[in-house]
Amino acid sequence: MLLGIIFIGVLLLNGLYYMMPFEAVNPYEYLSGSNLSSYQVLDIFIGGAIVPLVALAIGYTIHEFKDYGIGNLAKITAFVLALGIVQTFFIFAFDFLPGLALMTLVALFFLRTGFAVTFISGMALFLFHLVANILVGFFANIGSPSDIIYTALQDVNNYTSVFTNSDYFAMIGLNIEIFSGNGASTLYTLVFTVLPWLLVGISLGQVGIARFARSNLLLNTLLFILLAGGGIAIKIIQVLTLGSYSGRLLAENFGGPVLALGYFVLLIQLTTMVPARILEIFRRMGRYALTLYILSNVIFMLIFYGIGMRLYGEVEITGMVWIALMLYIFLMVLATVMHRYQISSLENLFTNNSENGINK
Repeated sequence: MLLGIIFIGVLLLNGLYYMMPFEAVNPYEYLSGSNLSSYQVLDIFIGGAIVPLVALAIGYTIHEFKDYGIGNLAKITAFVLALGIVQTFFIFAFDFLPGLALMTLVALFFLRTGFAVTFISGMALFLFHLVANILVGFFANIGSPSDIIYTALQDVNNYTSVFTNSDYFAMIGLNIEIFSGNGASTLYTLVFTVLPWLLVGISLGQVGIARFARSNLLLNTLLFILLAGGGIAIKIIQVLTLGSYSGRLLAENFGGPVLALGYFVLLIQLTTMVPARILEIFRRMGRYALTLYILSNVIFMLIFYGIGMRLYGEVEITGMVWIALMLYIFLMVLATVMHRYQISSLENLFTNNSENGINK
């Protein structure tokens, strides 16, 4: 259910990378007018929050499946990692799935530890990152001439020429180049931006956050307001500083994760309040999450890239949001059809229907 609801946030995040050279630009310099205003609103609610939120949900989920054995979960995760790498090469160069799967392999070792060890380990990684990387960078750059993010025009031109071209092999070459670049830096970033929230997600499962939400509605609501409100307040710093390096650094790496925690608390609360019939719709999407995710990237590629409708760089933020919403509804319907008619999916490769199987 968690993955099914979070899916819309993932589509919105990925949509930014599919519609323009988002990785290489400063949106506050690259966008203008109503398009920039739309981005500012969207970024407040999803920027820096979606990947930590997915990591929290995955951590919570693997804790729920811990009885099936760390070895079996490791095999599934390795399969997802391999599939993510293949997808990165052939479809989406900026996919966060391989990094998420890699860090999940590390997080699996914490399934045998207690709440205190898992939670403290996750928060220690985050706090170290916050102090050593974020706050140091923030105070070193705030108000200085270097506190500006410049659009990398060479990368913009390269991405645009390749992704708007119908030469699929050129796209694969660029995807591989992007994926293989700065490997050590990417791994370092994953350890401090993804692994902490996987561990926190596991620890929240260990402490029984769902039971807490059911018995402490008011306290859980206040916790959501505090976390979400605090996260949004920090995210607004980026808007007020017009996308400066220091503002973006603090907003994305501190405000985003705090907001993600608020979202997660809200989602857990919804599981205790929303009727089961409605939750079942999202639960079906979560059941086919991997299949639907791969399919969404194929559809995005055919909409935006040159081998399809070639809308790369031609769609405004609001247009991308509508595309993502329509795609989400389509995938929701598709998940219902797949469930009703028992249509095979990628998930069938690592599940079975025996009495002791993952499906059970």
